[in-house]
Amino acid sequence: MTPAELEAVAVKVFAERYGSQPSVASCAPGRVELLGNHTDYNGGLVMAAAIDRYTTAVGLAQPTRDGQVYAVDFDGSHQFPLADITRGEVGTWPNYVKGVVWAIQEALDSELTSGFEVAIAGDVPLGAGLSSSASLQAAIAFFLLQAGVAPGRTIDQYVGDDSDPARMDLAMVLRRSENAFVGVSSGLLDQFSSLFGKADHALFLDCQSLEFDRLPLGDPGPAIIVCDSKTSRRLADGMYNRRFAECQTIVSYFRDRDGGDAVSLLRDVSLADLERCWDDLDPIARKRARHVLTENERVRQGVSALKAGDLVGFGRLISASHASSRDDFENSSPALDALVEAAESAPGFLGGKLSGAGWAGCTVNLVEADKAEAFAEAVAAGYSKRQGVTPDVHICRAAEGASSRSLAR
Repeated sequence: MTPAELEAVAVKVFAERYGSQPSVASCAPGRVELLGNHTDYNGGLVMAAAIDRYTTAVGLAQPTRDGQVYAVDFDGSHQFPLADITRGEVGTWPNYVKGVVWAIQEALDSELTSGFEVAIAGDVPLGAGLSSSASLQAAIAFFLLQAGVAPGRTIDQYVGDDSDPARMDLAMVLRRSENAFVGVSSGLLDQFSSLFGKADHALFLDCQSLEFDRLPLGDPGPAIIVCDSKTSRRLADGMYNRRFAECQTIVSYFRDRDGGDAVSLLRDVSLADLERCWDDLDPIARKRARHVLTENERVRQGVSALKAGDLVGFGRLISASHASSRDDFENSSPALDALVEAAESAPGFLGGKLSGAGWAGCTVNLVEADKAEAFAEAVAAGYSKRQGVTPDVHICRAAEGASSRSLAR
C-alpha cells in the first residue's frame, strides 16, 4: 500500500474508535540491511536502505495525561498514564509505543505537555527482519513531534536540509527505548535507517563514530526484493546473544594483550592481527570475528562501488556477504541458502544475502528494476521446487525516511 492508502485506513479506524477526526499524520519506513551483517553491535560499518513498506500513525493531542493507542494490524487498543509508564508483557506491541514516550520524556526530563489518541496501520511484514518495530517507533515519534506535545521540540527541527543532527539524536533516543524499555539489545541501524532514508539511495553508517552518508543506487534505482523463507524466527532464539558472546571472546583476548584503551570493540582489532594470532584464538570465535572484520571491509568497498556507479560490483559484495555469513558466522540455514541459490539463476539478479539476524526469515536481493517481476516468479518457483514451500516475495524500492504532516479537520 502507498502511504496515502495506509493513512486513509488509519483515519477511518481513528474516527470509528475515537469519534472524531485526527489532526496529525506520520509515516515511517521499514528497512533492509544491504551490507554489514552483525557488525553494528561490534562498533562496525553497515549499509542499509529504507524501503517502501510503512507504518503510519494518525491522531491528535488531548487535554488528558494518558496515551491511547489502537493498532489496526493487531486489532488491539492500549491506554497508559504519561506519569507512570511501565513495560507490559514481553514481546507485545504496546511496549514499543510506550517505550517511545518513555524515552522521549527521559531525554527531555519532562512529561509530554498533554495526552493523545492515535491509530496505527502498517504494511511492513511482521517478523520478517524488515524492522517493523523501528518503523513503528519512528512513526510514533514523528506523530508526537507534529502534534506539538514534546516540550521544547518542534517538528521543524526534524525537517529539511539541516535536520540530520536532530534526527541522529532522535535515533539514539529510539534505540534507548528499544534497549532499556522494550528490552531488546539492538544496534542503531534500524532506527537510523527509518529516519534517514532517501529514495533510490543506500545508507552508510559507522556505528562507532556515527559518520553516515546517503549513496545513490542509480536513477531509477534497482528493485530491492525481499524473499521470505517461511521459516520461523524462533529458530534464532538465543543465537544472537551467543554470537555476541563469541565476538566478545576475541575482544577479551586482544584487550588482555593490548590493554583496554587499545581494544574496546571488535572493530578495534585489525584483520592482520586476527590472522597473526589465529592459532592462539578460540576456533569458533575466530571465525565469527573474521566474518565481522571482512564484512567491515566489504562495506568500505561497497561505499566506493556506489560512489563509482558500479552497481554490479556492489551486488557481488552482497553475495560475498552471504557466503561469509554462511561459512564463518554460521547464521544462515538450508532454507536461506536455498533462497539465495534460487535467486542466483533468476533474471536480473545482481546480489543477494540473508537479512537481519539470520537463521530464519528473509533474504534481500538487488535486482535490475525492469526484471523484478520475472525475478520474483523465478525465485518463487525455484525455492518451491527445492523446499516444497512457496515463499512470500516483496518487490520494494529504496524510500524516503520518516515524515509527518497536519491534516485538515
